[in-house]
Amino acid sequence: MRLNYDTFTGRRSAFVCTAFVLILLTFVAYSLLAQPLMNLLASHMGRNMLTAVMLLIQNGLAVGAVLVAALVPERNFPLKEKLGLSMAPEYSLRFFFPVFVLAIGSTYLAQWGLSSLLKAVGHEPKEQALVEFYRTLKPLVFSVFALITVIVAPIAEELAFRHIMYRFVRVFLYRKEAAVFVSLIFALCHVPSVIAYLFGAVKVSSGGWSAYWGGFPWEQLVVPLIPLFILAMFLQRQYEKSKSVIPSTLIHMGFNLISVFLLILQVYYGVGK
Repeated sequence: MRLNYDTFTGRRSAFVCTAFVLILLTFVAYSLLAQPLMNLLASHMGRNMLTAVMLLIQNGLAVGAVLVAALVPERNFPLKEKLGLSMAPEYSLRFFFPVFVLAIGSTYLAQWGLSSLLKAVGHEPKEQALVEFYRTLKPLVFSVFALITVIVAPIAEELAFRHIMYRFVRVFLYRKEAAVFVSLIFALCHVPSVIAYLFGAVKVSSGGWSAYWGGFPWEQLVVPLIPLFILAMFLQRQYEKSKSVIPSTLIHMGFNLISVFLLILQVYYGVGK
């Protein structure tokens, strides 16, 4: 399959390029202005609610970038398609439900398998920082975070990663390479400790392979990364087949909903400790 074309429109897309650049610019702007904005708002709300507001702003900027880029006029590229709402005629719900079950099942199975493997080699799993954080939240703030996690974040992330980044990268890479690249970026962005390790914030002890094995924070880095990559590949495939963000967003929402439900069981009822 030839390169240098948008995966759906058959040409370079001004909308996709504009949206990609705007998302990058909003990410940089958020990185620079987040702390000053938090300092400004700190006196008006609690720290946890402030974190929720900043998360909402972050996701809102991604959606806003796509909406602004959608205003760029482009022949034979209707607004509905620009927003990822136009599904391929050949796509059917009979494709959706099996993939929904398979995607979520495979992701949790991979997470369980990796955790069991690390436990077998002496890496006792520690309570995730996310669980520790949610333990500090009051029910109202918890509900706000849950709403963002289940509704807002999947919409923003599917637009940013699947709809825009993937179509932009497809101009330069073949389908499989582009899917792997975008899925890896998606997984990395969801595991902050990976970024911290890559930039030296998480250190590995020295002294040979055995020390490297023992010092590497496998639980915090590998266990979340691989399952999220698997999930992202399923989401990418659904986007490619449907030519819409609707199926991938619904799967993403379903996965996050189950995750929040399991988190509630763990935080409030002690299940899975």
